[in-house]
Amino acid sequence: VVLQHEGPGIQSVFAHIWATMQRAIERGLNAEGKLPGALNVARKSASYYAKAGHMSGSIGQTAHLFAFALAVSEENAAGHEVVTAPTCGASGVLPSVLYSLRRQSNLPDEKICRALATAGLIGNFVKRNASISGAEVGCQGEVGTACAMAAAAATQLLGGSPRQIEYAAEMGLEHHLGLTC
Repeated sequence: VVLQHEGPGIQSVFAHIWATMQRAIERGLNAEGKLPGALNVARKSASYYAKAGHMSGSIGQTAHLFAFALAVSEENAAGHEVVTAPTCGASGVLPSVLYSLRRQSNLPDEKICRALATAGLIGNFVKRNASISGAEVGCQGEVGTACAMAAAAATQLLGGSPRQIEYAAEMGLEHHLGLTC
């Protein structure tokens, strides 16, 4: 659907987005110290990542997801190349899920980019029919949409049908209803 409406040039856009997400994670995991600004907030993703390396099973996978998501958020806060997925406030959710799945399943970038197209469709559905703005609808608009986008992309990458992809996105959004900032 995305290729039909946007044309083949959209594939290079998704490749750029995926590369940007990966760079944010990798830079964030290797950066230490304080984030810029007067609050003196310490970076934590590198230490979370180091600790995750000593964990196994689902706890280890979850710890890695946290580290990847935090890395993106810290890179945004540091003023580096900014990732919005769908917003700056929820920037780490989708990249961390995609990065984790790529590592676990050795997925090629082409599949990740196709999943980004699916995630983008879900994000646009919400943006058009509701809102992704935390100022308008609270964190459910940002984090809920990011979770829906990630759920749809992950389901596609794991071989889900269009119905399963839709249902995964719906569950991701539904479980964040009422979440306030």
